[in-house]
Amino acid sequence: MVDSVGHAAGEQFWSLAVVGGSAWKMEACLTRFARKQMPHTLSTGVQVLLRGLPGAAFDAQPHGVQSIDWYWPTAGELGWARPDTTLDERRRGLAAEREAAVSTCRRALADRPELLQRFDSLLGVTQRYAVLREEQAHWFTLGWPVLRRCVLRLGEQLRLETTLENPNDIFFATRGDLENRAGLRDAVTRGRETWERRRRLVAPLTIGTPPRLIEWLMPQPVAAHGNGAPAAGGLLGQGASPGRATGRVRVLSGPEDFDAFQPGEVLVAQATAPAWTPLFARAAAVVTDGGTLAAPASLVAREYGIPAVVGTGQATRQLATGQLVTVDGITGTVGVVGDRST
Repeated sequence: MVDSVGHAAGEQFWSLAVVGGSAWKMEACLTRFARKQMPHTLSTGVQVLLRGLPGAAFDAQPHGVQSIDWYWPTAGELGWARPDTTLDERRRGLAAEREAAVSTCRRALADRPELLQRFDSLLGVTQRYAVLREEQAHWFTLGWPVLRRCVLRLGEQLRLETTLENPNDIFFATRGDLENRAGLRDAVTRGRETWERRRRLVAPLTIGTPPRLIEWLMPQPVAAHGNGAPAAGGLLGQGASPGRATGRVRVLSGPEDFDAFQPGEVLVAQATAPAWTPLFARAAAVVTDGGTLAAPASLVAREYGIPAVVGTGQATRQLATGQLVTVDGITGTVGVVGDRST
């Protein structure tokens, strides 16, 4: 069962990589066109043209994960997969904004029919692939509840055989370790130690040089963090969802902090995951240390219509719970308005 579901997940991930890569290239082309042909028409950027699209689904689901690491329980196991009753209303509002922005662009190009035709063509294909990308990202972890049940069943069997002390220990063993059980407990200990050490590492914002086409979509992180220095008076990252909001910071390390999160606060984390989706219904904005325009924080924030800034590199270290900040998802800036408040 693990092999079968894992193989299907691998195919899905390959497809997501292909479709997602195509979607970002198309968005880059649309961005370049808008900047060149109608530079003053879209004050919030082309992302407003890609929000609230029919078919994009970001409501909480039982297969929502905290990480693609099978060790972590899914949203369904933790009881987080509750429907957001405000989501339909949010989507209608975003759809209205999108349609208004499209009409504005078409009016701006009305006296240039060739460019208008080019815009309509770019917009249509970009919207189509944006929906495909977001659908595939949403369903990528559909098999995780089954995978976890399979692995935990194996762990329970090994516990009954006294080979393991705890069924969860199996997550720190390799398939080879299970086939050669003589040193399984030692292997589990080493695996857990490696896991604990590696999960605390800070991922780099970029690896190598982004392709020129992608730089149209994400120039800021490279420029802002090339020397490791934050923007004066605040933080600079990548604007991932347009809008501007002010609120109190709530730095979240993981699910253990969810209950403390209050409506209207700014969610600040190293990264978010699909299982965190219910928090977006209450958040004024989202700021993350890592991530790109393809990260869960970016995609979900767009569909909830809240500002997001990703790739700041140091938000969780520079900001403190209770600080008043203004998040600008267009410029990719986070400005500190006040000191930490109790």
